[in-house]
Amino acid sequence: MNRQSDGDWSGRKGREDDGLHEKLRGGLTSGRIQLYTDPRMIDFDGSPVHCHWDHLLPLTGLMTLALVILLAGGIVVGIIAMTLFVTVYLLGNRYYVAWRLRTRTVAYLCQDVAHLQALWRLGGIALVVPGTGEPPCVAPKGDWRKFIRRHFGEAVPAPDRIPLVPVPVSAPVSAPPSPEPETVAPPPPPPPPPVQPAPVIEMAPPRAAPPPPPPADSIEPTEPAGYETPQPGARWDSILDEDKPPRDEVVP
Repeated sequence: MNRQSDGDWSGRKGREDDGLHEKLRGGLTSGRIQLYTDPRMIDFDGSPVHCHWDHLLPLTGLMTLALVILLAGGIVVGIIAMTLFVTVYLLGNRYYVAWRLRTRTVAYLCQDVAHLQALWRLGGIALVVPGTGEPPCVAPKGDWRKFIRRHFGEAVPAPDRIPLVPVPVSAPVSAPPSPEPETVAPPPPPPPPPVQPAPVIEMAPPRAAPPPPPPADSIEPTEPAGYETPQPGARWDSILDEDKPPRDEVVP
C-alpha cells in the first residue's frame, strides 16, 4: 500500500513538474521571463553550458584579420589594425561571451525538467518577470516551482466537477422489528470457603519444682554407729581404771 501511494505521489509530482517546465519554456521563448546568468559560476570547464570556443574564436578571427591587413597594407597599417583589434577584444569580448552563455543556457533549460534541475542545483542563474517589481528567483536557493505558480498559476488543472444527477427517491422499506434479547439471570455467587477451627494444642501440666536444699549451717554431722560421746571426767577414769581401755584410744 505504501509503495503504491509513493508511486502515485511521484507520478503526480512528475506530471506537475512537466507542466511547470512547459510554462517556464513558454515564458522564456515569449520574453515574459528574463534569464540572467553569472559567468563566474557557470562558465568553467566541465559546466554543461561552457564552450571554450567563445573565448578563442574572437581572438583568432581578429588576429587573422589583422595579419591580412598587415600583409596587404603594409607594416604601419597592419600595426594600427592589430592595436585596434586587440582593444576591441579586451573591451567587447566579455559581452560576446555573456550573450553566447545566455543563449546556450536558455536552450539547455528548455530541453526538459532533468536539465533544468541539474543546472538549477549548479547555480549562477536567475529568473525575473519584468514589470512586476518582485525580486528575482536566484538559483540554487530560490524555488523555481513557486515562482512559476505565483506568476503563471498551477501546472495541473483542477479535475472537472462531476455533475449532480438527481437520484430517484423510493418509499422507505420498514424492517421487521428486531426481537428483544432475553435477559439471562446472573449466575449465583460461589459459596464461601469453609472455616476450619483452630487446632487445639494440649500442653502437659507444669512439673512442681523440687524443694530447695537446707542451708549448709543446719546440717549436723552424723556420728558413727557405736560411738559414745565421752563425758567430762571419763578420760581420767579410763586412765585410773586399768581394766577398761583408754577413752582416747582411736577405735576404727
